Amino acid sequence: MPRFKPVIITATAPNREEAEHIGCLLLESGLAACVQYENIFSQYVWNGGLCGEEEVRIVIKTARCHYKAVEKTIVRNHSYDCPQVLMQPVQGGFLPYLKWMKTQLGL
Repeated sequence: MPRFKPVIITATAPNREEAEHIGCLLLESGLAACVQYENIFSQYVWNGGLCGEEEVRIVIKTARCHYKAVEKTIVRNHSYDCPQVLMQPVQGGFLPYLKWMKTQLGL
């Protein structure tokens, strides 16, 4: 069994419905302990032009060993051609919360 290494994965979706669909898939499959949704405004360059739009940020609390499966779930269920999927390691945290995460993820 892999050693528990907590991570935060962030992604964005064009709307709340798509964000929650992805989040529910991750939670139901045991790939996430918790998913949060935040309304944001993003600006970026796409195909040479400056773009800006409302989006929903998806914050996924999971384990490093689940990254590939989380990424695959996001990409398969996302309407963007190139969705944001970024993983950040968790260097520390409230021990009872980290233990809860580990239990939720079956690790």
